[in-house]
Amino acid sequence: MAARKFSMVSPALWGSKRFATLPTPEAKLLYCYFLTNEHMTSAGAYRIKQGYALADLGWSAGLYDGALNSLIDADLVAYDTEHETVYLKRWFQHNPPMNEKHAQGTRRMILELDSQTMAELAMIDFEEADSRRNPSLEQAPKVSNGLRERLTAGVGRGGF
Repeated sequence: MAARKFSMVSPALWGSKRFATLPTPEAKLLYCYFLTNEHMTSAGAYRIKQGYALADLGWSAGLYDGALNSLIDADLVAYDTEHETVYLKRWFQHNPPMNEKHAQGTRRMILELDSQTMAELAMIDFEEADSRRNPSLEQAPKVSNGLRERLTAGVGRGGF
C-alpha cells in the first residue's frame, strides 16, 4: 500500500471527549502517531508492526501496550494483535471518500487487509460514508451485509 503524502487532522481532535479524557500524554501521542505515521492509508486501517512504532516513538513495549490499551478502552481504535493491524474508529466520519476513484481505491485497501476483523469494521464505516457521498448506493448490495450483527461494540482487542 502506498503511503499517504499528507493526512488531515482536524483541530476538533483537541475538543474530543474521548481524546481529552485519555489517561496519559503517551496515549494522546500514540493516537496522533496512528493518525499521521507513514503507514496510514485512506482506509483508516493498516498494519503497523510494533517494532516500527517503538522505533519511531522511542518507547518500550510496555509503554506502547499501555497507551494502545488506553486507546482501545476509549473506543478510539480497534486493534488486531495477530495481524498487528489498527483501525481508527470513526475514520470515515472525518475522511469520507471524495469521489468514485477515491472510493474504489479505499475499498481495495480495505479488502487487502490481512485482518478480517479490521477489514469488516472499516468496510461497515466506509459503506455508510460512501452512501452519503453517493445516495444511489443506498440500495446497492453492501460487502458489509450481515457483518454488523456479528460485530459487537466491544471489538477492539485481539482478532475479535
